[in-house]
Amino acid sequence: MMRRSERHYQRPSSGAAARLLRFTALAVALGCMGMVAAQAQPIDLDADTAEIDNVRGVSVYTGNVVLTRGARRITGDRMTVHLREGEGGQALDHVVVEGEPAIYNQRGGEERRAIEAEAPRMEYYATGPERIILLKGAKLTQGRNTFTGERIEYDVTEDLVHARGEPETGRRVQIRLFPDDEDNGADE
Repeated sequence: MMRRSERHYQRPSSGAAARLLRFTALAVALGCMGMVAAQAQPIDLDADTAEIDNVRGVSVYTGNVVLTRGARRITGDRMTVHLREGEGGQALDHVVVEGEPAIYNQRGGEERRAIEAEAPRMEYYATGPERIILLKGAKLTQGRNTFTGERIEYDVTEDLVHARGEPETGRRVQIRLFPDDEDNGADE
């Protein structure tokens, strides 16, 4: 027999589902435009040390590493950057970041909320679709909403969050959602 509190975690309220659906539909339309713009922007890296292997297309940066690309910023203690052959030369494929914690920031705008994510280990994929994977205990904040879990995948292109707990330890996904402020807080 299922307890009432267990059902609550399995089925979101119709209001939360409607907000998620509205937000996702808008993000899909805007995400496609943002992905093309992000890929065309330069990548800036800052670190204490760098080892670059142009033949393999892999570089390793250590010590207060900061990668910036447009509205996205990734920081960590150690960052391994993987390039792939693309049209016109090498292009960013993915980045593996380790840190205490590794942090991903994406500035918000009129159509999108700001994103901040952190975990001891993070993987950022620039294409197919653009996404981050947070590992070993993760937290993602989207506007005021927060998601925590053992593993969180955030699809930047479609603005989707997939969070997972750790069944062996009983650690569950925890989510805090704030209702949309449609009337700007004015009570009549």
